[in-house]
Parts: sequence; C-alpha cells; structure tokens
Amino acid sequence: MIKNIRQKIKYLDLYLFIPYVILCMIGVVMVYSASSINLSYADMAANSYLNKQLVFAFLGIFCTLVATHINPSMLVSNKLMGIGYGVVLLGLVWARMSGAVNGAAGWINMGPISIQPSEFCKLFLSLYCARLLAQREQRIYLRLPDPAPVWGKLTAEHIRYIAIAGLLLLILIEPDLGGFMINSCIVLILWLASRRDYRWSVKVLGGLALGVILLSQLMRFFNPFSGRLEYMYRRFTAYFNPFQYSNAEGKQLVNSYYAISNGGFIGRGLGNSIQKRGYLPEPYTDFILSVIAEEIGFIGTLVVLSLLAWIICRIILIGIRSKNTYNSLVCYGIGTFMMAEALFNIGGVSGLIPITGVTLPFVSYGGSSMIVLSLSLGIVMNISANQRRNREIDLISTTKDI
Repeated sequence: MIKNIRQKIKYLDLYLFIPYVILCMIGVVMVYSASSINLSYADMAANSYLNKQLVFAFLGIFCTLVATHINPSMLVSNKLMGIGYGVVLLGLVWARMSGAVNGAAGWINMGPISIQPSEFCKLFLSLYCARLLAQREQRIYLRLPDPAPVWGKLTAEHIRYIAIAGLLLLILIEPDLGGFMINSCIVLILWLASRRDYRWSVKVLGGLALGVILLSQLMRFFNPFSGRLEYMYRRFTAYFNPFQYSNAEGKQLVNSYYAISNGGFIGRGLGNSIQKRGYLPEPYTDFILSVIAEEIGFIGTLVVLSLLAWIICRIILIGIRSKNTYNSLVCYGIGTFMMAEALFNIGGVSGLIPITGVTLPFVSYGGSSMIVLSLSLGIVMNISANQRRNREIDLISTTKDI
C-alpha cells in the first residue's frame, strides 16, 4: 500500500498542487477575515463562513486527488458526455425558474446549500468542446468524408454546436452576464486553438476586441437592455462614473477604490479592513481581492495574483507539451476559464471593466466554484501525470536501445 501511494505521489504535479493548496489556505483565512465582523453585527456565529469554506477547501482537495487518478478514457465516453449535458441543462433550467440572487437567477437553493449550474457548465464545455473539436481535427487530418445529415441538412456535429449554443443562451437569460462571458470564452478559444491558421485566429480576436470597445462606447448613450437584464446596464453606467452613483450601482466600485487606497504597500494588517464593515456588499465573494489589498497591501495582493498566474501558465504549458489534441484542448479550456475568471474579477474590483459578479478563483467563498476549479485542476494534473509516465517510458526505451 505504501509503495502504491509513493508511486502516485511520484507523478503528482507538485508545481500545480502546492500553489493550489496555498491559495486555498489564503482563501480560508481571508473569507474568515472578510465575513466575521458582519456576521457578528448580525448576531450570527462569526466563524460560520470559515467553517463552510474549510469544508469546501477539503472537499476541493479531495476532488482534485480523485480526478488526478481517474481513467482518462472515462472523460471522452458518449455516455458521460450525454449524462453531463443532461445534468447541466436541467440545472440551468431549474436555476432560471428559481428566485433571483443579486439580480441573477443563477442559483438552485437546496436548503443549507446553493448550487450554481453555470460553474459546472465551464468544466463540461471544456471537456465537451475539446472532444468535439479533436474529433473534427482528426477527421480533417485523415481526410475522412463529412458526416451524413441526420435531420434535414444538419449533421450530428451541427446539432452538437446548437446544443452548446443552447447552454450559453440559458446562462445569458438567467441573467448571468459573467457566467455567459466566461463560458463563451471557453468555446471561442477552443475553436480558435483547434484551427491551424493562427493568423486568422488573431484577426478574429482583434475584431472581437474592437467590436466590444465600440459597443461599450455606444452603450454610454442608449440602453439596449430591459426587464430582467436592466441591472446589467445600470452596472455598466456606474462603471463609467461610479462616484455619480456612489449610493446605488456605483457603491461597490467606490468602496473597492477606498479599500485598495487604504491598503497601500503593506496593508493595514490582517483583520483591520474598514471597507468590509458594511461598506462593501458581501466582501468575502466578488470583492475579496479588495479586502486582501486593504489588509495585506500590494505585497499580499501580488503574492495571490502571482500564485494564480503560475497555476494558469502551468496549465497552458501542460497543454502545449501534450501530443494528444484532446488533452491539449482540455488544458486550454480549463486555463481559459480560470484566466477569464481572474481577469474579470481583478478588472471589476479595480474599475478596469464593469462589475460582472465573477469570483476570484480558489480564494473567494463558494462551494460550486471551489469544486469545479478543483476537479478541473485534478484533470490537468491527470494529463500531466500521464505525460511524466510517457517520458519515463521513452527514456527507459532509449536507454535500452543504447
């Protein structure tokens, strides 16, 4: 048994696992620091969110280790993909019919716990799109004929693309703009990464970036949203002039500015944040980075963001090193949604982009996010372990030949 454990540890990618555990530990401490004072004001147990985040962190580490040792062939099975799509679809529909939380109906309330299906959709789309695009690339490489239509002029591949679009549409109409943008990034980046013409991919990304900039400027003068989507426009207008709306939609961003300013280079000290005391709404979720900046300053913030950047770059590197198209695309998909989450959160709390309600990976409070991120990291570590085994086998074979 001990020998078996040593064999598993031998191939464990510690360059991913150690930064991940450190981030989880920082998250637990900062969730307690950001939440305890407001829980005390409400005559609730000050360690309530601490205990929950500890459970989420340990459950996440367990999920990571399990995903590291599963059989990779399970992830590409038609049965698993079908069940996964059905579960995500059902969850998104259920969430749409449930009550709204902070303007977005993206949660399923199940008594003491709440589940966010759009989080699980990120992992599913990373696996599903990778499988679909890898099969497409293999067909092109082998010069196989195009698949026959199964309904009118639609092939099975077309129907799968429509199924992906259906999931994205459900997330958008919840409404959950942050979740929609991250899941759309996964699909877009994987589609571009599966193409051989990288110059064309750069042109597409450049065109999209230009389109977003032009649209954002046009939206300063007219409101394209109505009804349940109205809150998106209010957040957008507050982004351009948060101090004008400091008592309404701009309140979060203004107080985030104050928190970052108060922190300075070394911070006010752990537990000494002012803005978390009723000024920043739910400082332990979307705006936990503001609390980190105020309490442990620029240095602490740099450490957290450096660990996140290391994990993301390591995931992309594992994807580049992989000789299997599917594994590469899985790594790119997982790296994309982690990077998008981090950028949307950092941009939101610093005022670089409108607030989207996206949490900081591995640090913010939340069970759905922690479990999905941990499972995703475990899958990447599984791919990394297989790469190490293959390199070891190749080395032994080369040595024998010599």
